[in-house]
Amino acid sequence: MIKGLYSAFTALEAGWRYQDVLANNIANVTTPGFKRELAAQQAFQDVLISRQAPVPSPLSARIQDVVGQIGTGTFIAEFATDFSAGAFQATGNELDIALERGFLAVQDPAGQVFYTRDGRLGRDAAGDLVTSHGYYILNQDGGHIRLPGEPVAVEPDGTITQRGQQIDALQVVDFAPGQLARAGEGYFTAAAPGEPVSAGARQGYLEASNSNMVEELTTLLAVQRTFQANQTILSKLDSTLAIAAGQLGTVGGTA
Repeated sequence: MIKGLYSAFTALEAGWRYQDVLANNIANVTTPGFKRELAAQQAFQDVLISRQAPVPSPLSARIQDVVGQIGTGTFIAEFATDFSAGAFQATGNELDIALERGFLAVQDPAGQVFYTRDGRLGRDAAGDLVTSHGYYILNQDGGHIRLPGEPVAVEPDGTITQRGQQIDALQVVDFAPGQLARAGEGYFTAAAPGEPVSAGARQGYLEASNSNMVEELTTLLAVQRTFQANQTILSKLDSTLAIAAGQLGTVGGTA
């Protein structure tokens, strides 16, 4: 019965953590370039159950035979990011960029490099190309991209031109699975630089979040029902243990 309590508790903990992930996915359904998280649940190793003979004298339990196995609950093995592409949405904005492949290399004011597919770009007061969070967009040499005041064109390969003359080029890189670590909504870090790729950049478009509201809500409801069921199980087991402890105490007192 104690193992039953443990199994119910681990299921509650897994459900609680999964609900947090799903809530974050739902909150970012409209965030351009957002990549949803998935939770991989895994069972703890089963425990072998044995039947025991009455305790002999001196007090040393003697195992008689094997009864079977009992599960000891579940846990979240890992949170994995789904890097599948979201739908492209036309905005008509000059500095909105959607990438068919790879990630934009960006740098925060402190100098740390991140990678993102959030293509909501713009000019800051100095004319530098920045993200919606104010991070600098990096060029292929790792420097900042400074734009003129007049409109520019972004070619499919990431080259930025004005009146047919190249001004600069976006640094677009890709990574092998497992190399990126989540660092905020829509931003990732990597231990090593990525591989330069042809961006397939589309000016005037944004990539939508790959989080689907209907799917996330359906999963959230299922997780919540499982969470509630395990709450009920935990409560029932606790009540049963309380009754058993009371009866054992009575029997012991009578004897």
